[in-house]
Amino acid sequence: MKMMFKLMGKLPAAGFVVLLLLPSLPGAGAAGFYGGDIAIDSLSATIDVADKADITVEYELTNSGDGAESVNLTYFPADVVALIDGGELSNPVAFEKGETKNLTLSYSLTLALAEYQALVFEPMLRFDDMAHPERVGSYDVELTLPQGVERLVYSSMDYDDTSTEDGRLVLIWSKEDIYQSSISVAWNTLDVNLAAVKTASPESITAAGELVEVEITIENMGDEEVQDITLRDSFFPGTFEAVAPLDEFETVESELSDPHLYWTKEIDSLAAGESVTCTYSVIVTALGLETRLDNLVVSVTGIPVSVSNDVVLYSELEERYGLQVSEGGFPTTAVIVVLVVIVAIIALLYLRRARKRV
Repeated sequence: MKMMFKLMGKLPAAGFVVLLLLPSLPGAGAAGFYGGDIAIDSLSATIDVADKADITVEYELTNSGDGAESVNLTYFPADVVALIDGGELSNPVAFEKGETKNLTLSYSLTLALAEYQALVFEPMLRFDDMAHPERVGSYDVELTLPQGVERLVYSSMDYDDTSTEDGRLVLIWSKEDIYQSSISVAWNTLDVNLAAVKTASPESITAAGELVEVEITIENMGDEEVQDITLRDSFFPGTFEAVAPLDEFETVESELSDPHLYWTKEIDSLAAGESVTCTYSVIVTALGLETRLDNLVVSVTGIPVSVSNDVVLYSELEERYGLQVSEGGFPTTAVIVVLVVIVAIIALLYLRRARKRV
């Protein structure tokens, strides 16, 4: 999800929509979390993106306790049309023992006119003004992309299936027994299909001070030549130090963020089916709980078109906390959920600053 905000920062004119509907975290009983018996059996969302984003989210809620219970259900944004069992939602909502109710939230958001769009779907349902700490039985999201968009630039969660509807691409996430996780996606209107793969040698490190050689392979998977390609990787200077080739690295300081070390490579053109491999090397100067090479961004004429995989170089997560890191380099749900909170906070701050400027 860090990548979503990196991509936002690379294109000031990009359209950015946050579909904020509450991050639910593991750890029932923790302060600030709902401790009642109303469970979320399922979450089902449809997101139709054309000249605007039409969103409908359906929750199936069940009282799993031994007696009747009432709860206040709140959500964001405030202008959502909220229905409970087909009627207007009125708090508090009373549940008899074992009773199931269906909550439907729907609204529309305006999209900025831009060749590049980024969107974050973030479930935001609160119980008595608190986050729900339990997993959702089933989690299903369908995203219908605008006409002519054939692929994503980036997705924070792997989708499970695709289909088409009136010639438009539909992406489908279908999960079970997970928290109310966010989904971050980005796409553009360019008909470009560039694939980037990142590898590192050694594949893992054991201590700070080790040299890592990084290899980036980019291939034109489309049918036409692509020109004006830029590869850009970013690092925190406190964690990585540039080694070679030094003329391809630069450190940038910004008033709005921490300093970043960037590796940039320009490629004039790639013919259909052609691939090229680029290399650079860095020293890992500090280790945290997890040290990784983040996703590299591929741009064409300054517009992001794809990202590479990320590479975990060092991780104490499994050893210290019993957490597994997936094959794609992403941590398990528990870690992702923590990142969701960070993303939500950053997004809210971003929106508040934008409103103040207006």
